Amino acid sequence: MRERMTAVRASVADIIHGTYSEEDGHHVVSPQGVELRRVVLVGFIVKQYIGQGSFASITIDDGTETIRAKTWGETQSLEQAEPNTLAMIVGKVREYEGEVYIVPEIVHPLDDANYITLHQLERYKAILTLSGISTPSEESMDDVQETLKPAKSKSSASKKKSKSPGTLSKQILRFIKKNVSPDGVYLQDIVSHFEKKGSSKSAITLKVIDLMDQQKVREVKIGYYLPIDA
Repeated sequence: MRERMTAVRASVADIIHGTYSEEDGHHVVSPQGVELRRVVLVGFIVKQYIGQGSFASITIDDGTETIRAKTWGETQSLEQAEPNTLAMIVGKVREYEGEVYIVPEIVHPLDDANYITLHQLERYKAILTLSGISTPSEESMDDVQETLKPAKSKSSASKKKSKSPGTLSKQILRFIKKNVSPDGVYLQDIVSHFEKKGSSKSAITLKVIDLMDQQKVREVKIGYYLPIDA
């Protein structure tokens, strides 16, 4: 089975203002020189269109530009993507009649507007990494993310820390390695496990994608993950 390509965090402007090409496969080279084939976007859904038959689209606005995600055949994910909601979209870059758009694989609602900021921080980190420049450690990035999350009482924070040592990314990686099987570990099983420990579904999903960005896990089929060395 062919491995799925890593999703790269991007802004809509990276795609819209990049250079599209189909040489060696569909991709955009962003203004920063980063090749974008499969991307992660975070933005607000500002428009939804459900056509007759098998076509549907949504328009995503992340504050830099707007882009459409379009699908033919399986429209359920876009039918559930309500306008005026924040969402994470994972999909492949395509172009038709001069319009660059996204073929969505995941459309996941987010419950905290801070994820736009977190996404941009990780985007900058990805740009630097893919350009060969050293970046802050995962621990320091997690520290930044913690400061952007809603404040919690010291007692609850201390209690959570004592129950769950280490960063969320490391905990998820350990969980995947512990529960590894030939078919991979199902995302919903990961989410269910860490929701019980106090993490939000959005944070867990984003961390799994971060682990793919860091090439620590790979997606063997949609929603199933294996350690990169498995």
